[in-house]
This record gives sequence, structure tokens and C-alpha cells, in this order.
Amino acid sequence: MGKAKPKYCEICGAPIKGQGHRIRVEGAEVLVCHRCYEKYGGKKPGTFSIMPTGRQPRRPSRPVSRPKPAPKPKRERPLITEEIVEDYAERVYKAIQRSGKSYEQLSHEIGLSMNDLRAIAHGYREPTIKEAKKLEKYFKIKLIESTGEEIIEKPTIPRDYEPTLGDIANIRIKKRKK
Repeated sequence: MGKAKPKYCEICGAPIKGQGHRIRVEGAEVLVCHRCYEKYGGKKPGTFSIMPTGRQPRRPSRPVSRPKPAPKPKRERPLITEEIVEDYAERVYKAIQRSGKSYEQLSHEIGLSMNDLRAIAHGYREPTIKEAKKLEKYFKIKLIESTGEEIIEKPTIPRDYEPTLGDIANIRIKKRKK
């Protein structure tokens, strides 16, 4: 038989050694590590919340010194952003006039609805990049301009990552502030 999948604490996300502990938190039964069990297990069920209170957690009394890993060299690669040109409506409208076809004919040939085509041609709404590409290809006009900007690295989440209860609590709090 293969190695059992490690269990993770549903509050802090730490790997659980051994069986782990089952406790009730706000009416839900959760599997927790020994540290979270000591912290939350002794309290009466439903009387406490793991939602962060804004207070800073206590720091350990002795400083823990760990060698800092060498920073990885960043790959500088300009981020290309695509923007719709300001006079998109005028360009699309003129192209439609030049074609001499009806909105109905064009909507079938381009793959956009008549309403979308009209709204874009009359400037009621800006086309999406996908729509603009269809219009560019069909009418052979330029609607998208590319601008280069500094790249902003986004943190990546590993495929096998499972959010913990603590992560979900933090996510909810972040959303509520908006």
C-alpha cells in the first residue's frame, strides 16, 4: 500500500503529525494540528472565533536566526497591454459604410450580433479585445494599440494547494472592507 496523503490543519495549514484533533469551531467540525488544538480546543464550542482581531500575534522571546536565501534574479520582460484606439467608433463606422453591406450581413460574416456591431459603430460601447480582433481581421483596420509597461509579478499558487479555514477567513475579511 502507498504512502498516505499528509493531512493539513484546517485552521493554520500546517502538516498534521499523527491523527490530529477534531474540534468544533463556530458550529463546524474541523481537523486541526496539536498547536491549534491547544489554542482553540479547550474553549466551549461556538464561543470563540478564529477571525483575526487585528492584534499582532506574540513574538517568540528568543530571536530565531535563519540564513536568508539568495534572491532569485528577476527576469525583466515588458508587459504588453492592448488598448482599443480612442476613435474606434469612427473607424468601424467608416469601414461598415465602405463595405456597402447591411448590419445583418456583416453580423453573420464577422461573428458579432447586430446589436453589438451597431453599439460599437455608434460609440455606445467599446469593443472587447476579442471583438476588436474580429473587426480588425474582417475590415483590415487597426483598432488595437499595444503599449509596453513594467512587468508586475503575480504570486503563483501551486496546483495541489488546498485553502485552509484561516485563508478563507482572511479572504472574507479582505472582501468585506471594500
